[in-house]
Amino acid sequence: MGSLLLLEEAIHFSVSDAVSPLFIGVHYGGRYVKVGIVDSEGQTISYFASTACSEQNPKLEMKRVAELIDYAVKKTGIDFGLVPRVGFCFPGSMSPQTERLYRPSNLPNWCDFPVVSELNEVLGCEVTVFCNDANAAAFAEYWIGAAQGMQSLALIFLGNGIGCGMVIDGDEVIGANGFGGEFGHVIIDSSPFARWCSCMKQGHLEAYASSPAVARRTRELLEVGRGSSLADRVNEHTPLNEIPRMVYEEADKGDKLAIQIVCDTAKYIGLGIVTLIQTVDPACVLIGGEMMFGGKGSNIGEMFLNEIRNEVNNRGMSDLTKFFKIDFAKLGSYACYIGAAGLAREESLLFAVD
Repeated sequence: MGSLLLLEEAIHFSVSDAVSPLFIGVHYGGRYVKVGIVDSEGQTISYFASTACSEQNPKLEMKRVAELIDYAVKKTGIDFGLVPRVGFCFPGSMSPQTERLYRPSNLPNWCDFPVVSELNEVLGCEVTVFCNDANAAAFAEYWIGAAQGMQSLALIFLGNGIGCGMVIDGDEVIGANGFGGEFGHVIIDSSPFARWCSCMKQGHLEAYASSPAVARRTRELLEVGRGSSLADRVNEHTPLNEIPRMVYEEADKGDKLAIQIVCDTAKYIGLGIVTLIQTVDPACVLIGGEMMFGGKGSNIGEMFLNEIRNEVNNRGMSDLTKFFKIDFAKLGSYACYIGAAGLAREESLLFAVD
């Protein structure tokens, strides 16, 4: 494996049982790389994950990706020459005109990097299809997940930021400049005292309902003396990325302030969804990502989802909301590489028709 440290490896079934042709989906997450070999029906034949180091030169990281793809291909026992396309998804957007990355907020040294041409070069052929990670996950849910059989959806990714992938009539929404689906920057507070977003603008949803925003709101409430079991766990030294999990755990034990924080977060997200659905009118909105407060089947996760639904029903047009579905995403951490492979398949089919 050379410079790569393998984190996970799984072969689910034999290539002989797969539906050809096969596609490769890659999810580059900054701290990890995931590679899945997926058949034409969306079934994962094999899956591999290794460490990544986004602080390094992006060119070196493309070599890491190529090395893991090579390992996955050999371990699975397939001929890379028979793979029509490789789908590559990334936590950022790319200019459709230049095929260079815009400045990703968490990966600043990747700004202006020509990711498609560089990956093609290290793979030795022109096979790469680029997609934003939220769009990849949305396409996976559309293809084989919670939105299977629907013609449109929006998948909201809750984590360090708030992403949104959209599929309308079977096509991902990219936008003229590559910024389609910037749901985290929907304005939910137009007051002069609105919170500041990481993009240096005020009132954006991400400033209220992303993981760091939930952490900051929690600290603020504790600092003004709100009674809570969270006071024993959260202080100025507690890493921001750990606080939402603590909020969930204390809410699950019945702590009133923690429950309020979860419900307030749901209301903010519901406000944003109203703007989204009254603009795009998707068949459903799915909630995914790292911050789902326990997710499907947990008491707090279901409460969180119901609060989102209530806010949407209270504020949205009734003729629209009565046909509309809000649910948790189904595919979890596998969605991005599956969707990247699925979008690679779509482009392969398009070229086959042409």
